[in-house]
Amino acid sequence: MWKNKLFRYGLIGLVLIALGAAGFLGYYRISRAQGVISSYEINEELKDKPNAYKAVIYSQDRAFKNEVINEVKSNLADENIYLKVEPVEEIGENNLEEWDKVIILSTVQSSDPPKPALDYINKHKDEEKISIYLTADSGVWSKDPGHLDVTTAASKSENVTVFSRKIKAFLLN
Repeated sequence: MWKNKLFRYGLIGLVLIALGAAGFLGYYRISRAQGVISSYEINEELKDKPNAYKAVIYSQDRAFKNEVINEVKSNLADENIYLKVEPVEEIGENNLEEWDKVIILSTVQSSDPPKPALDYINKHKDEEKISIYLTADSGVWSKDPGHLDVTTAASKSENVTVFSRKIKAFLLN
């Protein structure tokens, strides 16, 4: 069979197409990978004040999410809210009782948020002090359980204000 030119070129073509597709999928997956955000605080002077509201945002290091958090930060400059930003990978270590509000700002990949976030959501699905904000190219979380308050939208610049306003409203209620 190998002596047949048509078979040989066809097989080589199929191998090249498979390699090209694998390379594209690998690039796509890497380009969509979310970075790990460094922890930091907003309104840190309020951290130890007994009457200050305390909230945490679990997020990822991506331009869109960083813009949302920066807009939230500017919107909360005059509010009595201490806000800590933590990597979503550390959400499993969260003691819910330490916070007045917990915000998850993450990405839907392979139909779900990252496993630590999904485990946390499932564990605390009846908690009213948790609010979930997910970015997805499609703008939807296809496995949204329906009984949670979840805001989902694509990572587009026009959605930065949508997310930041909803987060601010959640924090102030």
